[in-house]
Amino acid sequence: MKKPSWLRKNWLWVAGAAFVGIHFGTWLMQQAMKSSARSEKVIQKRSLDE
Repeated sequence: MKKPSWLRKNWLWVAGAAFVGIHFGTWLMQQAMKSSARSEKVIQKRSLDE
């Protein structure tokens, strides 16, 4: 009998890691966009003050 492949044996771990990876990646992108928006707001405020 043929041994099951690594992916077939560990599909739940693979699916879980993909799920966590995708959500972590989107969280990082959100944080980067928030930071960018904050710095843009500061730049606009400084230019209005001058």
